[in-house]
Amino acid sequence: MKSLLLSFPEFLISASDKAANNLGISRSAFIRQSVIHELNHLSKRTMENNIISSFEAMKKSTNYLKESDLLDEELIENINVDERNEWWK
Repeated sequence: MKSLLLSFPEFLISASDKAANNLGISRSAFIRQSVIHELNHLSKRTMENNIISSFEAMKKSTNYLKESDLLDEELIENINVDERNEWWK
């Protein structure tokens, strides 16, 4: 652990000690929890970016857009009269 701490700037060691003391845990436990937290955060961000990329690809796909338009048309054609009159309002 000392080799890891030697590569940490003094302000990080000090801040880690203070945070760990406030939480009532060791500095090692605090650093371990921090790394786990950041890895989870990175995983979520990666997943979100992948979803965004998928939506962007869908917007550019002529096949997807044609299929989506066909589905919309079929849904509109199959709406019954009560729904067209917006009975729920």
